[in-house]
Amino acid sequence: MPQFKQLFANDGLFAATVLKLPIPFLHLQIEEMPPIVDAAHALPAVWNVALISASGTAILIAVIITTLLSSRLSPSGAFDQLKTTIRELWSPLTMISLIMAVAYIANFSGASSSIGLGLAQTGRIFPLIAPVIGWFGVFITGSVVNSNTLFAHLQSVTATQIGTSQALLVAANTSGGVMAKLISPQSIAIAAAAVGQVGREADIMRTTLFYSFALLAYVSVWTFMLSFMV
Repeated sequence: MPQFKQLFANDGLFAATVLKLPIPFLHLQIEEMPPIVDAAHALPAVWNVALISASGTAILIAVIITTLLSSRLSPSGAFDQLKTTIRELWSPLTMISLIMAVAYIANFSGASSSIGLGLAQTGRIFPLIAPVIGWFGVFITGSVVNSNTLFAHLQSVTATQIGTSQALLVAANTSGGVMAKLISPQSIAIAAAAVGQVGREADIMRTTLFYSFALLAYVSVWTFMLSFMV
């Protein structure tokens, strides 16, 4: 909600709960130059640590209250659940952290912008393949969020260079990524485990492969058509 977010803005009531930590040797040390932007400007590199407004804080408070008030869950039982969760999620969390690191390196090093400038040479045909980039991103990482972290800036730069909507190509990246969830190995593995079909992941992928390609083609054509309208 905008009203809630305003409470944590720079002039908001709870602004002090958001820690702003400039990254040493990086904050305002790199400039973004034309033709990526109209005028050169230094890039901020600030880590915003939202102590209260972060969704994880709300989850933590809910867990603490549930543990204290529930007659079926003891503090020791809650701690055991925490240890189990950490064991199960350390690998995905590590992967997400590495993907975020690659995305930041690509953005601050200029790699995303350079690739975007190169892709802009395809001209107005690029919107046709914009969803495919998102599709590959999700197939590799298993996450639409991770795919957008890696490729949203690239899509935005390319959109500016070819004169189409940045929002359209970023949305196309997301939409193409959603179509890859049908065949993402991580998603299929989770689904197979949830319904007791472990070992049949290949059969599931063969079933969904056609639908993934068909929906990707549909999104690509629509993105191409919309690029001339927005």
